[in-house]
Amino acid sequence: MEKQAKKGVKPTKKPTKKGATPPKAKKTKDGVVPPLKIRKVLCRTREKYTETKAYLSKMGADFECVSSGNVESLIYGDREFTFVDLEVSGGNGHHISKLFREDIDAWILKNKGKIPIWDTNYTEQMFNLKAIEYHMGQQLTMIDINDCYWHTAYKLGYITELTYVKGRKLKAWKIGRNACIGALIKTKTKQGYTKGKIDSNKRNIVRTTPEYHNIRNHIIGHVHKIFNHLFNQMGNTFCMFLTDCIVTTYGKKREVERYLHQEGYKTKSKPIEFTDLDKVKRKISWHDFSAKQEVPEGANEILGVDRYYMYSPSQVVVSHHQSSVDYDAKPIRV
Repeated sequence: MEKQAKKGVKPTKKPTKKGATPPKAKKTKDGVVPPLKIRKVLCRTREKYTETKAYLSKMGADFECVSSGNVESLIYGDREFTFVDLEVSGGNGHHISKLFREDIDAWILKNKGKIPIWDTNYTEQMFNLKAIEYHMGQQLTMIDINDCYWHTAYKLGYITELTYVKGRKLKAWKIGRNACIGALIKTKTKQGYTKGKIDSNKRNIVRTTPEYHNIRNHIIGHVHKIFNHLFNQMGNTFCMFLTDCIVTTYGKKREVERYLHQEGYKTKSKPIEFTDLDKVKRKISWHDFSAKQEVPEGANEILGVDRYYMYSPSQVVVSHHQSSVDYDAKPIRV
């Protein structure tokens, strides 16, 4: 047993007995049992995490396995052994989730009892197939909103200026910023182990609160309203809305940018060209002229990447007019 303990992480000082139970908090003088203070241990590799789990199982311990996204934890008594896949999360800004969640919780507490209900009547992608077919083979422009969802969360008052600025420190943290928004509806799976074996009666799916869902709906729905407004104004010069960007003609570029800037967003743009539309496979293909290809270290830089998206019928929109209205008029607020 001593030899195996060196491979994993010791859950207790002397885990020598089979069927070991985790330590429990002692009662105070008043007979109240305080919550157990959890000590967190980071498993830096999946191998270390797997060894620890195997060790707990072999000694017949009662413990709980919790998984959510790319984070896995083992909870045994007063210890929580956590593995984070650093190949996925490392350097991508996932650490800002703590600041984000603190701001969200503070907002909920401050607005308790007066939080509006925001529905899910939105989509994160829109495809105007008629416009894509009409402009096939032409050079178009893809206009992208900078830090779209992160900026919207700040604009709607859910995060503080400090969190907003810290979250934008590095461009590579975009993954972490977007993950914060997605985590508002993330689920956790909890699986209990009794005497080292999976206990089917101790499986539980934990979902976030309705308040978290409402906030995400508001953020995503607000972005959708902006792009849906553009679609209603532009007709068949509106080709595609993809999460935080729009594809349109160069003739409409200045007008679209002006509208987005009036809504408080900063933008960037790049040239693209639709190369194929397969309505049977529901596949839209385009060439991104400015994206960099992955090349071996030391090789010359190569620009231009072919991309595609598999759409669903619910994402297809149809316009009944050909051109946009005059954008010099004051835009409709959303």
